[in-house]
Amino acid sequence: MSDSALGPSRDVFATSTSRVPLLTTDHQGLDVLSPEECRELLRGEQVGRVGFNQRGQTVILPVNYAFVAGSILFRTSVGSKLDIAQARSAASFEIDDWDKANQTGWSVLIKGHAEEVTDEWFVSICEFFGVEPWADQIPRDHWVRLTADEITGRWIFRVPQGIHIPRRPTG
Repeated sequence: MSDSALGPSRDVFATSTSRVPLLTTDHQGLDVLSPEECRELLRGEQVGRVGFNQRGQTVILPVNYAFVAGSILFRTSVGSKLDIAQARSAASFEIDDWDKANQTGWSVLIKGHAEEVTDEWFVSICEFFGVEPWADQIPRDHWVRLTADEITGRWIFRVPQGIHIPRRPTG
């Protein structure tokens, strides 16, 4: 896809004290994060939201997770998240961060499919990453792997007059 199809391309925003590379914008005018920036952000967080369709309704639930080899790994108990994994259903995952004062932020979205991890060797690999659910009132003994088919991210970048230039989210 050409830059013109994504919107106006911007090379560099310069001030007297710094130069910040800007990204190509999408059709909504938001800056597109690179795949590597998305992966770095995914590796740096612990809590995100898994989304899926359950009986015709969209469900979005928080999970503690690890991002490993292009997949989201999380623990769950019997219930809707395990149901979608056992059915190998389509699922999404999102993380984000926002600075209300400066009206900046970023968001990363994974689209893929979920599956329960049942192979003992693979369960031991999951255990190695030490994902411990914050909600620990009941055991969450089942592992779910959400394999990414697509990873995208956006960065909302605003520079009001007289305000410092915010750093990129990864850097």
